[in-house]
Amino acid sequence: MLHYIDSDFLKPVFSSLVIKVSSIVKYFQSLDNFSITYNFGGETNGMLLITAQMCTPAFELEAFAVDVLIPNGMELNEDFAFIDERLTEGVRGTRSYVNIEHPDCENTNWLKGMIISQGNYIWYSDPDLSEFERDANFRLFKNLSYNSFEKLNLNPRIIKIDETYVHYTISGLDMYYKLHRDALWYNEKVYGKRN
Repeated sequence: MLHYIDSDFLKPVFSSLVIKVSSIVKYFQSLDNFSITYNFGGETNGMLLITAQMCTPAFELEAFAVDVLIPNGMELNEDFAFIDERLTEGVRGTRSYVNIEHPDCENTNWLKGMIISQGNYIWYSDPDLSEFERDANFRLFKNLSYNSFEKLNLNPRIIKIDETYVHYTISGLDMYYKLHRDALWYNEKVYGKRN
């Protein structure tokens, strides 16, 4: 069964298989057809489909990829990826893997992720955007995860970047917000080089 959510951000748990919905449509006609034909369920936001297995490695999900996805033309890291949840708290409350880019997203050009104290988050990152635009989105999401977590859940969108500010909106509202560029990119001209 498919569960649709209205959020750009999905939370990988345990061992997850993430598939681009556009690839499902390309190789299987539609998301519903794919789900019904292969009795495959998960969570989708219309851009990504994610499902999880509670073991590592995810033998059933890997077998599904080998038996269904690859024979139908899909390629690992081009159309689908495996993401392992990274725990943010270890033994006795020690923190690890917090405030970093999710390492399992490094081999794809369509998937970005971050690990913050609230958990692991991934999102579709349009490969047609410039590297600067993709980096700006990542930095905005990371900043909001620290300072305005509630805005992160409202699908922030950058609408303009000028010399001083990054302007963004949330959930398609006419109202917009702005953040100083220095909040996202460290300004060496003003503050000097970091050690």
